[in-house]
Amino acid sequence: MLCLALLLAFTSLAPTTAQSTPATPTLREMADKNKFYVGAAVYTYHLSDPLHVETVKTQFNMMTPENEAKACELQKARGVFNFTKMDQLMDFAEQNNMVFRGHTLVWHSCTPNWFSNGKFSRDEAIQILRDHIMTVVGRYKGRIPIWDVVNEGIADGNGKMRVTPWQQMIGDDYIELAFRFAHEADPEALLFYNDYGAEGMNAKSDAIYNMVKDFKARGVPIDGVGLQAHLTLGDTRNGRGASPRIMGENIKRLGELGVQVQLTEVDIKHKGEPTEDILRQEAAEYRSVLQTCLDSGYCTAFIVWGVTDKYSWLRDSRFYDNPKVAPLLFDDHYQPKPAFTAILDLLARRAGEPPILSDDEVAILTGEKKPDSGAGAAAVPAPTKSDPAQLAPDSVAGAVYYAPFPVTITLDGETDDWTNVPRVTVDKGPTLPAGNDTSYQFAVTADDKKLYFLAEVKDSKLAYGTHNPASEWYLEDSVEFYLNTTGDLKLGEYKPGVVQIGILAANITKPDAPLIGGGNSDTSQVSVVAVKTEDGYRIEASVPLVTDAWKIVPAHMGVLGFQSHLNGSSADTRDTKLIWSAADTQDESWSNPSVFGQLVFWDKTK
Repeated sequence: MLCLALLLAFTSLAPTTAQSTPATPTLREMADKNKFYVGAAVYTYHLSDPLHVETVKTQFNMMTPENEAKACELQKARGVFNFTKMDQLMDFAEQNNMVFRGHTLVWHSCTPNWFSNGKFSRDEAIQILRDHIMTVVGRYKGRIPIWDVVNEGIADGNGKMRVTPWQQMIGDDYIELAFRFAHEADPEALLFYNDYGAEGMNAKSDAIYNMVKDFKARGVPIDGVGLQAHLTLGDTRNGRGASPRIMGENIKRLGELGVQVQLTEVDIKHKGEPTEDILRQEAAEYRSVLQTCLDSGYCTAFIVWGVTDKYSWLRDSRFYDNPKVAPLLFDDHYQPKPAFTAILDLLARRAGEPPILSDDEVAILTGEKKPDSGAGAAAVPAPTKSDPAQLAPDSVAGAVYYAPFPVTITLDGETDDWTNVPRVTVDKGPTLPAGNDTSYQFAVTADDKKLYFLAEVKDSKLAYGTHNPASEWYLEDSVEFYLNTTGDLKLGEYKPGVVQIGILAANITKPDAPLIGGGNSDTSQVSVVAVKTEDGYRIEASVPLVTDAWKIVPAHMGVLGFQSHLNGSSADTRDTKLIWSAADTQDESWSNPSVFGQLVFWDKTK
């Protein structure tokens, strides 16, 4: 593991004083040398904090108003504008020679109530839209060079227009009209469309691409696309939307339409405490996203959505469920985090300046090189039995489960044939509400034909049968077990031989075919029996040892990758997530088998 102290050895970079030397460059200096914008969202309320002020002006060459430029803040009554806070930020940016990025002219979530609740004709609504844009952009003409004209106008999932007051009163062309009005107000300003969840290739990013292509073909003034990049730890891995290949492909196709791309609201959320390993992963992903941006040739800015973790919007329980999340470049005390050092080093190297990290440190950070200690799969400890009657040794918490064989199980919902098979209790995970009473025990055995799985769930509130079992099974009560039969326990992506089998509690209704979900689960040939119990439900399942996807040959001390999860729901969606493997702190097993634990076969006759 890359030592946190090593990455934080550059604490002299923290702007606790106004000093700066060539030996301790600032992020702003390295951005300027790259002729590139590195910015942050700023809120006027935080400018009363001297450390906040010093950090912003020292480390960033671009600034975005977090809320002050939005319509619900500027025009709370029709035709009555209040620019006090916006002017304060504008003056701060100009005094410190920072580029001011206007955000945002039109956004459904910050539309004034008088408009949202009003009943205006199409012509009236168009006039209101024009008056607002002409007033705001016109006031700062020549001072604000970039505007997010429309924010989040495309719906999630299907790529259709989002239903908003503007869309309902004007029609789908309100976006086009907004861009035309903004260009009329300031012909020199660069005009952007901005959205989240469109970093990769999906229905939303396709819709944005097609809209930009159409606008360009018809002469609608659009100069760029902002990809917000509100990410979750793990999003830069292969196959996910922010991976270098996929995000790079999306940026490239937009750039080839003749527009700039900017990463406009970057932060990376995670589950649980910001441990040393989580901060290392966060640093690697910040570096990956910035490198993808820089390598594209079309990406011109990298803006983080906030300055210090203590003011991050993600610490508000309305938006995220982890009050200790640390998603930004500076910690609660304005000390630079590993993520800061990682992107500073990247910018320094690209500018031809002395690197901040050694090549070995970068290789460890990016996963190209394993640390000297703690690398690879967990070592199997000496097996011990706390009960001599057990058919296999005790499990090793969150790391190793010993599965006895040969033990044949009949799938009948009873547990008499599971006698003396070691049980493991799981009652911890990344999502665990206050007063939670949910837990489960699992056990695994095998014979010469099948591998068997048992889960006994304690849950006083069962919720099932309300979601699509093919796509949303994990949102209701269900248990999961995972296998990696490839022999490569360091494998970081799903391939044939890796399977996630999610088994719904709804199977207690005895459907004709098992209700299952999960990656590659269609290859598992799983059989399932589920029964309701006095305090929850019980799942018995089996999979063949030999399928088209794998061949498992139980042998004494033979090893498979293994994992087990529980999804708990007490109402209409998941509110509990329990995980066995200690390596999976972020609920990544569905895409990353390297965080599985180990299943070790134990010949009961030995």
